[in-house]
This record gives sequence, C-alpha cells and structure tokens, in this order.
Amino acid sequence: MRTLYSQTLVRQALTSAARTNGTANGTTVDLGVFANDFRTAMFIVSTATIKDGTHAITLEDSPDGSAWTAVAPSQLQGALPSIVAVDDNTFFQFGYIVGTNQYVRIVATTSGST
Repeated sequence: MRTLYSQTLVRQALTSAARTNGTANGTTVDLGVFANDFRTAMFIVSTATIKDGTHAITLEDSPDGSAWTAVAPSQLQGALPSIVAVDDNTFFQFGYIVGTNQYVRIVATTSGST
C-alpha cells in the first residue's frame, strides 16, 4: 500500500544552533538514496527564540555533491524564508522540485546578529 508514510524519508538538513553573522551550509541531502530517486523534497525550518538579525534561508543543488548553485525559482514551491526577531517559535515550509541534480542543501545566511 502506498501511503505518505511509505513514500517519505526524513533527513536533518541543517542542525539547530545559535547563529551569528555569516553563512552556514546545511548537510547534503541525497535525493537518490536507497535508489528511490525522489522527485520532490519538502523542507521545514523551525525557529526558537530569535534575538536579532536577519536569517535568510536559501537552497542550493548539485549534480555531484560538491559543485553547488542556487536553485532556480521554477524549482521552488512556496517561498524561501527570511527570518527576523518577530518569528520566534515559528515553522516555515518550502518545497524543491527535483530537476537533473541529485543533491540539495539549505544555506542559512545571518546578518545583523549580535
């Protein structure tokens, strides 16, 4: 029987951490793991307390897991979040429509944080 449970695989794409100014590259997510060849991916970003600054979330993909480029807007479902102090304890979700690249990762860029 095909259900959502049997057709999904959960992976942590970016570890939870207190972020200061700079860029944090997430963990490489292999969309071909176990020979599944996933056609879409959904990302959930969960925040805790946001003290200050802006935390822009972007998405990159790669054919080989080493050469990364920004995901084209046509491959995104929903909006990539730009997280600020009023976004305490919030969930954001967005999707990736797989093209020819097998790997994808989240990138968090923080600015104005103390």
